[in-house]
Amino acid sequence: KGNKMKKVLIYVLATMFIAASAYAEKRIGVSLAYTMFDSSGTEETKSSGEKQSTSVEEDVLVPAIFFEIANDNGIALGIDYTPADSELGSGVNSRTDTDTDDASDSAGDNDASAELSGHYTLYGLLPVGSRGAYLKAGVAHASIDTTETLATGTTYGNADVNGVLVGLGFNRVSDNGGFFRMEGTYTDYEDVQFKGSLDGDSVRNVIDADVDALAIRIAVGKAF
Repeated sequence: KGNKMKKVLIYVLATMFIAASAYAEKRIGVSLAYTMFDSSGTEETKSSGEKQSTSVEEDVLVPAIFFEIANDNGIALGIDYTPADSELGSGVNSRTDTDTDDASDSAGDNDASAELSGHYTLYGLLPVGSRGAYLKAGVAHASIDTTETLATGTTYGNADVNGVLVGLGFNRVSDNGGFFRMEGTYTDYEDVQFKGSLDGDSVRNVIDADVDALAIRIAVGKAF
């Protein structure tokens, strides 16, 4: 899945740079988004069938850089990239083991966290009316990186995740080609599964997770 999205990214970038000369306008800029991540997950302990669910909300500031090409009608194709990792949530809890018949029973403190990294979005902008409003839609791709210190000794790897973005914004352009934007977007990431390492009974725990993001973004840039 990750390799496929990377191939799509390379193809889109190549297409954008080839097509840029035929478009009326190129744009480059930076943005900062106040992003509210809503993450939920269910862990199933394979040796006992026990399930534990939790949800976490995390508010973070997410920077990005972006590049766009636009035609004479203002319809634009763009890509943005977030150079920083975004915290999805972290926590510490104390667990009492209720499964007393397997080789890997243990209890104690569990420390876990997750981050969204390598995030980029391919998107299109469609002007609405003549006062700078626009609709935004696109696809996002990122990696969810997990770190954990669990009493059971279980470790979870990382996973790539895709998402669909929709939004509405307003764009104001100055005479020198500079522009300022404010927009609201919602990104629905697909469900992702993390498989834990094998324990002493050769079974593994599994986490099913879902992440959504609501963002309010401001951006500044230059058209040329």
